[in-house]
This record gives sequence, C-alpha cells and structure tokens, in this order.
Amino acid sequence: MKRTFYFALLVICAVLPRSALAYCSEPSFYSSEPTFSGSEPSAPSSYQRPGVPYCLSSYSYSGSHTCEDYELDQYFDEVNEYIDDLNDYYEEAIEFSEEARAYAEQAAAFANDVRRHADDVLDYAKCEANEVKQQHE
Repeated sequence: MKRTFYFALLVICAVLPRSALAYCSEPSFYSSEPTFSGSEPSAPSSYQRPGVPYCLSSYSYSGSHTCEDYELDQYFDEVNEYIDDLNDYYEEAIEFSEEARAYAEQAAAFANDVRRHADDVLDYAKCEANEVKQQHE
C-alpha cells in the first residue's frame, strides 16, 4: 500500500507543471522613515558678553581700581550669568549631538531595510518571470 502511494505521489509530481509547485510571495515594506526632531543650539551672542567696567580699566597695570562694591558685584553677576549661558549652550550641543547620532543610526537601519526590501522585490520579480517563462515552455 505504501509503495503504491509513493509511486502515485511521484507520478503526480512528475506530471504537474513546475509552475504549479512554485509560489512567488510579493514582498511588503513596513519600516518607518526616521525623523529628526532636534534643533541646532544657538550660542550666546558676543553682544551678551559683559563688558569690563571703566573703573577696572587701569587694574591690569596698576593692580588697583576705583570701583564701588555694587559695580563689582554687578559685573561679577553679569560674568556668572554669561558663564551659565555658555554652560547651557554646551549642554544643548551635547544633547543635539546625541540626537544626531541616534538619527544617523536610525537612518542607517532604515537604509538597510530599504536595501533588503529591494533585494526581496528583485527576488519576487525573478520568481514571477520564471513562472511566466515556465508557462510558455
């Protein structure tokens, strides 16, 4: 009984056209394109840099100044504020570079997905062409 079954199966496979046994699966593409939401940080303007008060102009060569305490306090507050702005810019630049790096990685992965999809499309087209060719042989 087994021999008869195997023989019948062999005859059916030999008689059937090869295209009936082939199956071409159309590829689908589900990858999402990466987006970059980061915005370039802007450095503090050089116009924001605090100017040295006039009362300190002779300090570099004389070692003394004519500033009142409130003038020095105001100048040092402005310097500290400018330093804080520069530190904020530094942090924003680090964050921007991390976002850019992540975007580049996502873009590379997307490009690889597109390449794999193109390969799948090529394989599908070849399969369909072979089926058409075998139908006319």
